[in-house]
Amino acid sequence: MRDLVERCLLVEEDELAEAISHAYREEQQVLEGGAAAGIAALLSGRLKPDGPTLLVLSGRNLDMDQHCRLVCGGGAAAKEASNA
Repeated sequence: MRDLVERCLLVEEDELAEAISHAYREEQQVLEGGAAAGIAALLSGRLKPDGPTLLVLSGRNLDMDQHCRLVCGGGAAAKEASNA
């Protein structure tokens, strides 16, 4: 596996919340935090692709009330939801 991985990136909780919201608004996808990590890396600028890029969106294990708080409430709601 190490031969296939170029690098690992870390994203912040608020970046994950924004990515979850973005996925819902722009792609009509309901995603859990781990599934939205690639989107968070792109939106935050931590990942700057220099060519075609593929993100795997896999995982919807998220309480729908929490999802609503993330999508409807933004940053402050995202912190509350992540502590719930």
